[in-house]
Amino acid sequence: MNTDKKYLALLGLLLLSKAIFIFGIIYSAEIGLGPDEAQYWTWSRDLSWGYYSKPPAIAWQIWLGGKLFGNTELGVRFGSIILSSLLSVVLYVFARSCRLKPQTAFWSGAVFALTPLGMLSALFAITDVGMVLFWTLSVLIVAKALANEKTPSYMILGLVIMAGALFKWSIYFFWPIIFVAMLFFPFLRSRNIFWGMAISLLGLLPSFIWNTSHQWATFRHVLRTMTGGQSSDLGTTPLSKGNAFEFLGAQIVLLSPILFILLVIALLDYRKKTKVSPNPALSFCLFIFFVPFVLGLIWSCLTKLQGNWIDYIYPSTIVFLCAYCCESVSWGRIWLKIGTLFSLILCLLALSIPYVQEHSLLGRYPIAYRLNPFHHNIGWNNLSEALIQSGYDSSQHFLFGDKYQMSSILSFYGPHQKRAYFLNLQGVRKNQFSYWPSMAQDQLGKTGYFVLAENSPHLEKEQQATIDRYQKILKEYFSDVVFLGVKPLFLSYGKEVKGAYMFKCLKYNGKEPKESNLY
Repeated sequence: MNTDKKYLALLGLLLLSKAIFIFGIIYSAEIGLGPDEAQYWTWSRDLSWGYYSKPPAIAWQIWLGGKLFGNTELGVRFGSIILSSLLSVVLYVFARSCRLKPQTAFWSGAVFALTPLGMLSALFAITDVGMVLFWTLSVLIVAKALANEKTPSYMILGLVIMAGALFKWSIYFFWPIIFVAMLFFPFLRSRNIFWGMAISLLGLLPSFIWNTSHQWATFRHVLRTMTGGQSSDLGTTPLSKGNAFEFLGAQIVLLSPILFILLVIALLDYRKKTKVSPNPALSFCLFIFFVPFVLGLIWSCLTKLQGNWIDYIYPSTIVFLCAYCCESVSWGRIWLKIGTLFSLILCLLALSIPYVQEHSLLGRYPIAYRLNPFHHNIGWNNLSEALIQSGYDSSQHFLFGDKYQMSSILSFYGPHQKRAYFLNLQGVRKNQFSYWPSMAQDQLGKTGYFVLAENSPHLEKEQQATIDRYQKILKEYFSDVVFLGVKPLFLSYGKEVKGAYMFKCLKYNGKEPKESNLY
């Protein structure tokens, strides 16, 4: 067996072990679907060219998983397990294309697989996974060409970016980075880049088709998100206060602390180690990390950014990190192993918290509920039984919430998985439910169950005020509203820390809140 086959086999064994572990987490149902995952599942039940906030590929991915494993958590998440595993294999090929040793290539795939980013990308069905895969393939195409002192095939690059755009439009940021990189990498200069860009824009076509008959909602929503405000027309509200320290902390967590420190050392030491004959492919990896990271950090000083907004920079950066640790410094490999082991332990500890809390383990040293990173995912498997015990009958009643997140959760975890409705009681922005048949169209005169979920400490502190407020609001839309209690969804060390407020709302009168003009 040659060296490449040996290390590819080792990587395959690692990825298989990881996949079995992720299957176990999903099967245990300790960490249920998050609201976004449940929302994407509702999309997959109504296949279309586009959706309110994202391109269609995530819905197509979940639809395929559903065909294989049904409308289950495994069906929703199966695609992410496959895509995340492919990403580690791509990193092996990436490292070899940069003329790195097979052992370094193995560590490139293994390190990514065992970081928090790699673990979560395999567990959760989110749009980032597909986009990051195609972004990394785009970097690979350019890096391989630079390693061979050739101009990359911009036609192929355009096709790859087109595919990534079906998951998330952030991938188009690759083009301005390439234009800037042309100043430093002469082999990138070619007029063919414009043909590649034109091909890549075809990735917008499905969403464009959908938006022509849906108020250009996706484009308005993206504009609103990018500016940190809410778009009511084509204008936006002023930029909100930034979160630079929170954003930086999220980057450290995504990679894990020790690996992030090693990356900083590698970045600072790179020029000194490569001043004689720098590797242009690795230099491009450094460039593709540096530009989005610095821009993201600056942007986060001005407006609030989510930590995952630049997660696509890390897979190729891990190749750079492994090249430094495995082939540039004598001490690097041992610290890379320590950092990867620490990352794995960190992931295992975080993933075990819901189980530890629910089963009251470590009773002498209980883990505070606020430290549970999955409070948006836990407890939903108890929702169906709580609804049935409250008298809900899917053949006679309907479910609704006043947030798209809750409406999505009710759709997946409610009895018989009937799509729930969204009643915009709070005047929040539009969402995909705003473009589906409304309660007024489908449920006039019928009885519905309104559900609101809350976590500790708000669950205890604001309970009566919440009950009174919603009874008053809901009576405007129904002949009578009966509060059925707060049903426990999750207990931590025997204490109810997540519950569902349930209201039985009789004879819907067909009224609807004023339509939101926020996107």
